Amino acid sequence: MVSKNSKYRKWSKTVVNYFVLYFNNCCIHGFRYLTDSMLLLFEKFLWLILLVASIYFCIVVCLASIDRYYTKSIHIGIERNFIFWNTTLPSVTVCPVDRLNITYFGEYCRNYGIKGPQKDILWDFFENLANSTYINFQNIPENEQIDQIIKDIGLKPEHYIELIHNLTYDRTYEPNFNERIRCMDGAMFIHVRQVLTEWGLCYLCNSILTEEYSSRYFIYGKHPEYNKYEYENVRLPYQVGSFFQKDTQYALLGFKGPAIIAFAHSAFDVMKVDANSDYAIDGVLYDLSAEEITAEDNLEQDTTVAMRRCRFAHEYNLTHFSFYTRNICQQECRINLAYKICKCIPHFYPNRIANPKPVCDYKTLRSCFPRHASFFLQLYEENGKHEKPATCYCEQNCHDSVITMKAMNPMSGAKQLLGGIGSAVSVKTWPQSRLRRQVIFSLTDLMVSIGGTAGLFLGFSVLGLVEVIYFFTIRIVWQIRGYTL
Repeated sequence: MVSKNSKYRKWSKTVVNYFVLYFNNCCIHGFRYLTDSMLLLFEKFLWLILLVASIYFCIVVCLASIDRYYTKSIHIGIERNFIFWNTTLPSVTVCPVDRLNITYFGEYCRNYGIKGPQKDILWDFFENLANSTYINFQNIPENEQIDQIIKDIGLKPEHYIELIHNLTYDRTYEPNFNERIRCMDGAMFIHVRQVLTEWGLCYLCNSILTEEYSSRYFIYGKHPEYNKYEYENVRLPYQVGSFFQKDTQYALLGFKGPAIIAFAHSAFDVMKVDANSDYAIDGVLYDLSAEEITAEDNLEQDTTVAMRRCRFAHEYNLTHFSFYTRNICQQECRINLAYKICKCIPHFYPNRIANPKPVCDYKTLRSCFPRHASFFLQLYEENGKHEKPATCYCEQNCHDSVITMKAMNPMSGAKQLLGGIGSAVSVKTWPQSRLRRQVIFSLTDLMVSIGGTAGLFLGFSVLGLVEVIYFFTIRIVWQIRGYTL
């Protein structure tokens, strides 16, 4: 027992002596006075209070710098050197009212032996299903004849959108120029593609989004096929303009149906299902202006999503989509809400995931969704029974543009003049300012701030940190070995 106490006292004395050795030799100001035998107890106590206060305020200021780095390091400034800019024109998405191709539908009916009145009933059902969305699900016809036809052809809800796609002719591949859906700025062709939206199959022009935003990729996981009719002509991926171009416009043309539904939106995002025009029988001419939100070249490398509170297109955190935009994120919110409330999702969403969600049959679309349409579209209800899910938060796009609609006019006479209807975008005035996300407090600034704070309060430096590591790693090992030996 005596030997154990003696050994314990020896260890304690060694530890105390080691700390005394460190205090006497360290470069941090004030510590040596705690072990100076020439000072009175009162003086040592005074130095202890000063050291504790300095360490406390050093930690507080350093934590404030760290908090600033993670929460307030990004600044959105205004740039005004507009003569050097190229501004991306807004995008336009056009949804034709008549979706199905009569030739494809006739061949489909012949393969399944559908004739006479049944053929008309099925045509009306498919057209309404292809044009259905949150505001008109109740318009899908329902009767015993439709149930019997669906049973006979073995059509399941998860195959709704594939069948609609197969019965729809993508007229961007039409050989006849006058019949082709095309996007043009004078003699210049702008890239146009068929996309799958919350309003079904539509056509998109002047977008900077990748080809992953297309109907073929959403349904089959394949990029659109090569379009020789578009690539053989002079082609632009998207249209831009500058301050010296007083009037720039383009038109998405070639729609032969009785009417279209058009959406004007940012070229960095997709259309919003509740921001559409009315049924336009003559087409739509948009008079718009756009103010871009840009980002520094090093913004992505120097910051995280949480720090900048925005996402680039490839920084997706979604389940059903392989790219990110704010409106796409909101679509995923609707998917999750629909699955939570109606226990299934509408047919027009991509569902190629590891655990696909059940797709709603047309009866569920008619019965469940109209009762909650406002909640699905707005993602909240005032004085309603639903609450917005805590997980339904969508960051802004790091690159985006704010679209201002000055006027929306019908394209009177377009059908007679152009042989069809469409939508045109015109930009007559260009912004003289734009917003830019900038890093104003980088990692280097954080290190300088912490180093300056430590130096101010404690006289601490990088060499002081090396000294601490040395004393309590390498030297302490040698001390223990010497003690053991």
